Amino acid sequence: MDRKLWTRVFAKYGRQEAIDFFLKYKEELDFDIISGPSEGLVMVKTREHAKNTLFYMGEVLITETKIRHGSVVGTGLVKGSDNELSQAMAFIDLSIKMEQFTTELNEILNTLKNVEANDIAEKTEKILQTKVSFEMMND
Repeated sequence: MDRKLWTRVFAKYGRQEAIDFFLKYKEELDFDIISGPSEGLVMVKTREHAKNTLFYMGEVLITETKIRHGSVVGTGLVKGSDNELSQAMAFIDLSIKMEQFTTELNEILNTLKNVEANDIAEKTEKILQTKVSFEMMND
């Protein structure tokens, strides 16, 4: 499973689904907490295209959780102050790395991908409604 994809989809569209998954399966998978939910700041790096150089725009508040099962570590890092989502994301990361509950995760992920596609379609439709038709203006 592509980590970049599932983290984006769960963080943006599936907060409650991630937390529900964590609460449902946390008793079925033994894990140790390396570090509980803790807040911190992360520097945001971006590229300035005129000179093609990197610079730091500023800081973002994050919440990070790390859990472990044997030698496998799951990390949950989310923007803002959200302890529950951070724990759930760490558990999902651990589950994916251990290849546990993948069927359930794929079902949830497919549902959230549909939600994302509908959201993008709605936003696109709103943008297209405000588009100016220059041919009409010439008449």
